[in-house]
Amino acid sequence: MPEIILPLLWPPNLPDLNPVDYGMWSVLQEKVHKTCITDIDYLKHSIRTEWPKLDYSAAVCQWRHCLSECVILGGHLEQCF
Repeated sequence: MPEIILPLLWPPNLPDLNPVDYGMWSVLQEKVHKTCITDIDYLKHSIRTEWPKLDYSAAVCQWRHCLSECVILGGHLEQCF
């Protein structure tokens, strides 16, 4: 989102600003674990099947909000949550 904050100013490692961490993995996990995982190959297949079906819009919207709050608060995310 360079129109909100320049990439050089992004905090280096903030999981709260990663939409995959907070918005997508739990949804993917829920979908994949609807069936019994029998082995690693089945798990990989399930992930590859379900990943393209996910709706990213809510996670991206939430991420934009968190990023904007981070900019306003000067990078102190603990105040946002």
